[in-house]
Amino acid sequence: MNILKRRPILARRTFLKGAGISLALPWLDAMSTNSRSVSTAGDIAANETPRRAVFCFFGLGINGRDFTPADTGVDYTVTPILKPLEELRREFTVVSGLKLTYSGGHVGDRTFLTGTNTRSAGAKLRVSCDQELAAAIGRQTRFPSLSLGIKRGTGFGGYYDQTLSWSPSGTPIPSENRPHVLFDQLFRQDTAESLNAREAEFVRRASVLDSLGDEARQLNGTLGVDDRRKLDEYLTGVRDLERRMQEEKDWLRKPKPSVATIQFGKEQSLDPDKSGLEYRRYQRLMYDVIALALQTDSTRVIAYLARMDGSDGTGAWKDMGNPYNYHGMTHHGEDPDMLKWWTQADIWYLEDWAYFLNKLKSIKEGDGTLLDHTLVAYGSSGGAINAHHNHHLPAMLAGGARLGVKHQGHLIKEDVRLGNLWSTVFDRMQVPLPKNFQGGEADGILKELV
Repeated sequence: MNILKRRPILARRTFLKGAGISLALPWLDAMSTNSRSVSTAGDIAANETPRRAVFCFFGLGINGRDFTPADTGVDYTVTPILKPLEELRREFTVVSGLKLTYSGGHVGDRTFLTGTNTRSAGAKLRVSCDQELAAAIGRQTRFPSLSLGIKRGTGFGGYYDQTLSWSPSGTPIPSENRPHVLFDQLFRQDTAESLNAREAEFVRRASVLDSLGDEARQLNGTLGVDDRRKLDEYLTGVRDLERRMQEEKDWLRKPKPSVATIQFGKEQSLDPDKSGLEYRRYQRLMYDVIALALQTDSTRVIAYLARMDGSDGTGAWKDMGNPYNYHGMTHHGEDPDMLKWWTQADIWYLEDWAYFLNKLKSIKEGDGTLLDHTLVAYGSSGGAINAHHNHHLPAMLAGGARLGVKHQGHLIKEDVRLGNLWSTVFDRMQVPLPKNFQGGEADGILKELV
């Protein structure tokens, strides 16, 4: 009789301790209750490995003529723009026909993850679905979510947003756009001096918030109905900030994961807010750091505004010979040279997207790969071919094979809300839909994918 000797089960949060330091371990098979031996490796229940979601937004749309397949199903004919993904075609589904609720033009960035026309007159700012996911699962990681973008900050107050992420109180969450800075935030160990300083700052900020809350509650009894509603929204924001501060404080003295240092090179060329951006190198380094954040379980939710919805922010590949900016190419007026370069620019973007997916696929985790346990969405708020409409949006969902996603190659969902794709993500993440999800406009999941 062949008896397999059971190995001890390691806790998910296992640390190596010695010489005065602690190092957090990456995911190991021994952290699964089904771990046996090398001969039975892979026999690990999918729900024992972290489930993750990444939302990537590329503003201004895509050249749909060279992106959208003419036929459907897993054996669709590969288009020029999808050619870089051909070897990965069983790992993703192109979803055509989706729509967003907004008036079209350059205002879909704020709608992409909220699902509602938050720029319309009198509209209430709503929480983005990445933050709703983070509220459900984010306490299990140092960073409940990461908000990233091609531009730093929020852009709030200007015409174009620089973030996809909105808190429950309707507050924009700033994006980070420098891969080397993001790497340091994730992995650089704090000194004792910096830890003490941050703890003192937590005390100071908590005192300020307590004072604000007390004064606001005293004021509440003197206000009319409308003002009380506004004050309640303000207090919701204060409570949200207090919660996030406490979560950050809880992780403060826990060691960060230890990873090999990335050689970033000249840092100015990796800052989109400065001149001299080397976009191709920049984009792949961003994907490298995102993959590390997921691999080390530093976060399980990421929203990345990879291309702006107005001025694209990427330089539109001019260093590779493209004479046009991306926005200009989307208004090509059937100019054949513009159409040629638009397709070429989209191919370059998808080459880097393929690099990212292959990076996730190359990392073994549990019973599969990091890609198998991660839902990676690619999308835009711009449909049509010579304008920026709110329908026929380009969208892809990649990964998630071990989360129960059944990829369909090319799937047409005519006149269906983009929020239904996000509902599908929540379903596979095993997170119940929050109340009034996507402003109540999402009305189901994409059943073909599950």
